[in-house]
Amino acid sequence: MSPDPRAKFRALTRVFDPIYRPYLDADDGPGSSYVPEAHEHYRAELEAALDLNDNAKLLLAGQPGCGKTTLLLSIAHRLRREGRLVAFVDLEAQTAVQDLGSLEMYLAAKAEIVAEVKQAGISLSEKTTEMLRSALERLLGSPVAPDLDALGAALRRLLSTVRESKLLRDELRRQIKESGFEPIDMLAGLLDDLEEHRPVVLLDGLDKLPPVQARDAFLGDEKKPMVEAPGAAILTIPISLIYEPTFNVLSERYNNAGSAVLPAVRLYDLNPHTNTRRRSEQGVSIMRRIVEARVEPIDPRIVMPEAVERAIVGSGGNIRELARLLQSSVVKAHVRRGTFIEEQDVAAAIADQRESFRRAYDPRFLPVLEKVRREFRLEGQGDVTKQLLYGLWVIEYRNGIAWYSLPDPVEQLLRQMENWAG
Repeated sequence: MSPDPRAKFRALTRVFDPIYRPYLDADDGPGSSYVPEAHEHYRAELEAALDLNDNAKLLLAGQPGCGKTTLLLSIAHRLRREGRLVAFVDLEAQTAVQDLGSLEMYLAAKAEIVAEVKQAGISLSEKTTEMLRSALERLLGSPVAPDLDALGAALRRLLSTVRESKLLRDELRRQIKESGFEPIDMLAGLLDDLEEHRPVVLLDGLDKLPPVQARDAFLGDEKKPMVEAPGAAILTIPISLIYEPTFNVLSERYNNAGSAVLPAVRLYDLNPHTNTRRRSEQGVSIMRRIVEARVEPIDPRIVMPEAVERAIVGSGGNIRELARLLQSSVVKAHVRRGTFIEEQDVAAAIADQRESFRRAYDPRFLPVLEKVRREFRLEGQGDVTKQLLYGLWVIEYRNGIAWYSLPDPVEQLLRQMENWAG
């Protein structure tokens, strides 16, 4: 190995960046570092629902970093290989997702569908083409040519304009409302025209909606997102929505509302009869392969096995948290002028995370955390429950039932607090 590992450390910090998107380097799909076994059973259920029902409307919830986007990209890749038309819509990249309206959401979906239609060499009917052209001309106030390139460019231009300016977003929404035009109508016409290609729309980014806005969008009196559109769809949603008292009503509109949560990779198996957990070799092996897939192209020996194991335990089974710990560990190794990532580096990164939890600690958390620690249960629908899940104070697992565990940094914090109290 080179005496100066800086270049390899630089490469590691890239692939372990928590916002690293390996699919950007791939022609299609989630990228070479994807490990399909990470959510094999959950993915199989979604794919079965899409295979059996061309109009399935599905939800995908989960804690930040659990792998929702990567899972959707994997599904998109497989469906395209089967000949279906799939539009993966990255709402976070294309819209002001913190102030997202149905108008912008459906515009983004239409833009991706038009791009996929062009990529697949499919033709739209004259009726659909004219519908899109005339609607875009009204919205833009300028002529639009009746071809896929021009339609796609017009949609992107409109999206870019409203993304950058709240004033323009509000004005466009006002115009649409006064005109009586329903934003979903144009999307419905487009999908209806593509029925023979069994279209699927994957809306990623709705999980970034602020809790109040998400509640209004899915549980309010408004029409539910994508429900009235032809074709199939999967929508990511915030984990907080699952804990709303009226969430179960969505089972009337979305086929999998009762099983919408994508859990963390399970590092432990729970025995509900003895209320004890034991290490899951299968889950640990999956997390190990996730690390190997990113490290091997750089240097398969640069992260010591003990460091990998320590990071896996520290992550709690959350894929993004695993990446964050390892990226921080690379920095620790570089500071001490190491040539490998060692267990001591990961331990220092976990200690940093423990201190981060300490700074964010609220005394209201303690009884809830202690119950999770003791009984592996998380109960209630209040703000504390949602904060602990969203902030990764608590990790959700499933083996037959939903149960919960504390990640290592939170366990360390509780032990530290007990020592201080003693």
